[in-house]
Amino acid sequence: MKAGLYIVTSVLFIIAVAVATYMVNPSTYSFDVFGIHLPSLPIALWVALPVALLAIFSFLHILFYGTKSFFQNKKLRNDINRVDEAVYWSLIKEPTQVKFNNQDLQRKIGLLANSTLDVINNDRLETTDKLREVVDVLNKIKSGVWIDLKKVKFAKHLSENNPIAMQNELNHIDSDNKYALKVVDFRDKYKNEVVQKALDTIIQTEDFFTLKKYAKDIGKERFFKLLDRVKDDEENKLGFSLDMFKGFMDSYNLKCQDYYRGAEVLFENSENPEANLELYKEYASKDDSATAGYLYLLFRYEMLDKVKDVLDEHANDEYRAFRGLLTLKRAKHNIKLDEFINEINACRWV
Repeated sequence: MKAGLYIVTSVLFIIAVAVATYMVNPSTYSFDVFGIHLPSLPIALWVALPVALLAIFSFLHILFYGTKSFFQNKKLRNDINRVDEAVYWSLIKEPTQVKFNNQDLQRKIGLLANSTLDVINNDRLETTDKLREVVDVLNKIKSGVWIDLKKVKFAKHLSENNPIAMQNELNHIDSDNKYALKVVDFRDKYKNEVVQKALDTIIQTEDFFTLKKYAKDIGKERFFKLLDRVKDDEENKLGFSLDMFKGFMDSYNLKCQDYYRGAEVLFENSENPEANLELYKEYASKDDSATAGYLYLLFRYEMLDKVKDVLDEHANDEYRAFRGLLTLKRAKHNIKLDEFINEINACRWV
């Protein structure tokens, strides 16, 4: 019962008792208490007085336990809010120690301080608006959508190594190719995983002119993936040229198979045989690992005498695949180079 209602009903009850008593006996009465003579008052007042005292003490009892219950409920509401907070920190992968008033709750929920949460299914999810908003954002990021975290309330709580922030950066790269260039330009500000993703992206989206200044950062393997794009670039929108090729190749520590793969690309996409041969002759003079690539071009351009000269400069047990092909060619066998030699066996006996 509410305190105000209790007071009103108590006063009405006291009045009713006094009136009823007065109607039965309107006379007055006086008596002594501990030798003190009390004044003569109506009997109705003497009857109503104990009732009033009982009502007062009952009200004080209600007030005491009501106040106690109020503070207990306030602590409970605070703990409920702290549960919300603990779940929030675990959802955003930043688990934090949260103190609870209720020690039982502290022991049961305290595990969240060292745990992260993943929502498997948010269909008909019953939770607070704050947590629902967080879950919606996290699900979008998980599905590959880039979210501008500056506009999200919890963004400021994400640490540098937070996996949510990391995934969002990767999503940004997927959604905006120009952002990938920004990451590479300012790679010291980003995690290695993000930088590597940006490098993977730009070799699939940018041309040789743009990528030239990133040659060393791109690395050898990505460079050859870039060369794979040249094969389908009939209008040469990528800007491939012999100078570009040389500029990239000179940036890497190349092995025999690398030179061979490069020679294949040059033959297919460069219309200047003399320049191609001159470049690979220079490579072979500086690095014997390039000889297989040089031999490849010589075979492609049907310069068999020159092939023999190059092979004669090496031991008989070297470049066996090329020696075998030369023998077959001179025997007038119609064998295509690609059917007999590949980058594996070309470099096997080097």
